[in-house]
Order: sequence, then structure tokens, then C-alpha cells
Amino acid sequence: MSTYLPENEMLPKPAEAPPKGLLEFIPRPLQISQVCVTPSIWLIENLLSPAECDHLIALAKEKLMPSLTVDPETGEHIQIRERSSSLCFLTLNQDETVTAIESRIADIVRMPMVNGEAFQILRYQIGEEYQPHYDYFDPQLKGSHKALERGGQRVVTLVLYLTEVEAGGETYFPNVDLRVAPKQGSAVLFYNLYSNGELDPNSLHASLPVISGEKWVATKWIREREYR
Repeated sequence: MSTYLPENEMLPKPAEAPPKGLLEFIPRPLQISQVCVTPSIWLIENLLSPAECDHLIALAKEKLMPSLTVDPETGEHIQIRERSSSLCFLTLNQDETVTAIESRIADIVRMPMVNGEAFQILRYQIGEEYQPHYDYFDPQLKGSHKALERGGQRVVTLVLYLTEVEAGGETYFPNVDLRVAPKQGSAVLFYNLYSNGELDPNSLHASLPVISGEKWVATKWIREREYR
């Protein structure tokens, strides 16, 4: 299915159709295509303009640090060998451009802006990757409790591609053998939970190693409740 968001078109569950005025503040025709049902995976074309992509990179470029992940035992952010990129954490509503993008995403997924975590801007150089992992927090793990207290589960993940990549760097879903190649301004949106709130194990995903060139992405996670 592919659509230019007519008002009666169903968007990714549990989202609803966007309001009539959505396209008025999106600078390009916005196209959404569903590419997988379980997990629910959607491609969004033209979510960002080239200028917005460049702006996000510029905000992060001089502030990069080794990428971190949540320790399943402590809930703290730590470095792991399975994740070899560099990142910068932005702040919510950091500037007018960031706020406009956050508002656009909230309208698309039909969830409040306050449910969104701040953007992570990531750079992957040749050979760098993030091996298969989940974005949801397993409530059976001790370290998940601290993260879940800050707004519940990560319902939605968006990976926004800020650059083209010469080779490699795809977002890969191994359980369904689906690869999404980076395309500047586009995004892949997927749900980490089933519609009944249960964890979806098919949301397992990876960032494959960059073979040639450099990959920049912005990641946005959206929680069940207001993120604190």
C-alpha cells in the first residue's frame, strides 16, 4: 500500500489518519508505504528536507561521543562492543527546526510530542554497526525498571536518514529478512509492541556495517506516556 495521506487512509496502528491540515506544513509530498505487517514497519518518504538533514548533522557534529546503550542490569547508559557508532543527544525543542520536526512526527503517529524522547544523532563510519537488538525494555530484566519509569515502553521507533550511504548501512530486520537502505530525508518507522501492548519479538533489528561512505541518522523513540 502506498498513499499520499488522504484523510481516510489508515496509518500505522494504533495511529489514526492525520488531520486535513497536515500536508500544509510539510514542505514536500509525504508518502507512507507499509512494507511489513508483523512487525508493523512503514517507510516514510520526504519526511525531512535536505536543509533539515544538514541542520541536524550540524547540531551534532562537534559533540559526538561513543554510542551508548541501556545496561539491562543497572538501567545506566554504557558502551558495548556490539554498537560501534558515535552519537550526540539533542534536547527536546532544541531550536525551531527541531521542534518543527518533532511536531511533524507527532502528527504522523498521532501521539503527543511529550511522549517522544529527544533525538539521538548517530554517525556510522566504515565498518561501524549496531548488531541485532530490541528497542523495547524487557520488564523481566532488572535494569528495565528504571527506564520504564520514565514514560513506559518505547512504542514506536523512527530512524530518519540524514545522508545517502555509498554501500552498506541498511536497517535490517533479521526475523523477517527485510533491509531498508538509507535515503536522505526518508525514514523507517516501526512498532516495538503488538497492538495489545505485548512485546513484538519480530521488531529485532540491526544497523548493518557501512561498507563505503558515511551514514548519519536521527533516531526518535516514542513512549506510551509522557517522557520524563
